[in-house]
Amino acid sequence: MEAEAPLADEPTAEDPFAGAAPGDVIGINIQVPSTWYEFDVHPATVNRSIREVVAERVKQRPELAEHQADLVKTLKKVAREARKGNVVYSGSMCEIVDGEPMVASLTVSVNAAVDETTGETAATGLDTLMSVLTPIEPGRRPTDPWRRVRLVELPDAGQAARAEGIEDIEIPDDDRSYRAVMMQTLVPFPGSNPKVAVISASTPQLALVEPMLELFDLITSTFRFVYRADLDTKS
Repeated sequence: MEAEAPLADEPTAEDPFAGAAPGDVIGINIQVPSTWYEFDVHPATVNRSIREVVAERVKQRPELAEHQADLVKTLKKVAREARKGNVVYSGSMCEIVDGEPMVASLTVSVNAAVDETTGETAATGLDTLMSVLTPIEPGRRPTDPWRRVRLVELPDAGQAARAEGIEDIEIPDDDRSYRAVMMQTLVPFPGSNPKVAVISASTPQLALVEPMLELFDLITSTFRFVYRADLDTKS
C-alpha cells in the first residue's frame, strides 16, 4: 500500500478543515493498494482526473489498452455515486476479469455531528455513534442483506464504530438501488471537535463478501488524522 490521500494546499469554501486552529486536525491520511485508482473528487476536475489516471495505468500495463474506455466509464460511475456529502478522498479498484470490470470503492467524508431534532451540535462519543447503527440478522440466502455492528480499534486513530455486511445502497439522484458488500467506519475527531470521519467502502461482488470485508478492514486500519505539526516536521 503506497498511495496517500492528498491534502489541499489551501482551504476552500467547502473544505471541512478550514479554520482549523493550531493543533487541530487539518487533513486525513489513508492508504490503498498501489493497484487502486485515486482521483480528484472535485466536480469540475473529476472527469479529467479519471482520464489521466487511467491513461497512466495503461502506460504501465499495456494489456489494459483495449479496456481503457470501459475503465474510464466505470470509474466515472463510481465517482458519481461517491459525490455526496463532504467527500475528501476517493479511491477505487477496477480490474478486468474475464472481460468484465470488477470494482470496489472507498471514500472518506467529514461531517459535523448535528442533532436532527434541535439542529444543534451533537455529541460524537462512541456510545452515540454506535446508537445510530442498527444490526440486521442474516436472511435465508447468502446474498440477503445483513449488518454486523461493532467497535474496532484503528492503530493510528483509536476506537471507531463500524457497520459491515450486505446492504441495498441507493444511487444518488436516482430512484434505484443496488446490493453491495458494505463497510462503514465512523471515526470521531479527537478532543472536543464535533466532527466525524466516515470511511465507506463497498463492492457489488457479493460472492466475495468475506475477502472484500477483510480488504476493506486492512485499508481502513491505515487511517489517521493529520495535524499541522506533522507537516512542520516533514518540512
